[in-house]
Amino acid sequence: MLAPLLCARGESRIDLLVLSHRDSDHVGGAAALMQGLRVGALLSSLEDDHALLRAGPPHRRCAAGQSWHWDGVRFEVLHPPQPEHAARPNALSCVLRIEGTDGRSPLLTGDIEAAQEAALLARLGPALRSRVLVVPHHGSRSSSTAEFIGAVAPGTALVQAGYRSRFGHPAPEVVERYRALSVELLRTDRCGAWT
Repeated sequence: MLAPLLCARGESRIDLLVLSHRDSDHVGGAAALMQGLRVGALLSSLEDDHALLRAGPPHRRCAAGQSWHWDGVRFEVLHPPQPEHAARPNALSCVLRIEGTDGRSPLLTGDIEAAQEAALLARLGPALRSRVLVVPHHGSRSSSTAEFIGAVAPGTALVQAGYRSRFGHPAPEVVERYRALSVELLRTDRCGAWT
């Protein structure tokens, strides 16, 4: 679905495609993107033998501390701490913080869960603060601890969840945590696209 949108906007190239981890709801459209548009490079936590890496663009694994600037915008990978392998791909989700010159700062979390949230809190604490948070793991019960939400202190949080998802995302108790902290919660299962 992303390739037609980008083509309609006149985009023909993706300089850097970031894929958080191997789950199909995070990489399912990547092959179509790489076939339909020129992709300059790939940043992900995909295993070295993953099919997307075989004939794809140059690849680097996500690792905390990687950063770069494009057009005055700063990008920084906050997680995982080292390129590594884990039993659960969610634990390896690339977490990306973006900061514009105007102070806008979205935090993209992939499918991290409570243990990874705690590790980020221990390592970065108040530096996690971001205006917009893409809610970890679609708002599942395994993520969005009150401590993590409090440290990020977003004004707006976006839940990316499918309409009538079989997983029931976002979990009611997670929604309540955001409401208790007066965070505006937007949900793709209710509004569709978000611009």
